[in-house]
Amino acid sequence: MRVKVFHIRLTKENLQLDQENLNDFLDSVSIKKIESELITGQPNFWSILLFYEEKGIELQKPSDKTAVITEDQLTEEEKYIYNALRKWRNDKAINQNLPSYVIAHNTQLMTIAKVKPQTLDDFINIKGFGGQKAAKYGEDIIAVLNSI
Repeated sequence: MRVKVFHIRLTKENLQLDQENLNDFLDSVSIKKIESELITGQPNFWSILLFYEEKGIELQKPSDKTAVITEDQLTEEEKYIYNALRKWRNDKAINQNLPSYVIAHNTQLMTIAKVKPQTLDDFINIKGFGGQKAAKYGEDIIAVLNSI
């Protein structure tokens, strides 16, 4: 059995990212026991102690979502699209007072540049995009893609 500690900071800037990190970890392991405690301080946070075992390869379902990991996988045209998407993301992050990676990670933007989704349903095939993120940012992204 293995152990891992997570801190879920209760601030607007960090809460969503901390929760996503925890959820990603929970998807990849088999939890045996959890202990948690609210820690008051600057900032307040939940300290979560997880006792877990690695999931066997046979238990992990392969993801059929598309993901681009590096810029080397992009053509020159796709790199141009990727840079336009990065500018859109930075502008959106400033307007929403969020870190840019909360809007979308670079790998997600590279994948969008490669796949070029044209409907909200197309985002479901992109790693890191679910229904909520597609609903929140999909139309804007499609508009950026169509403007290029």
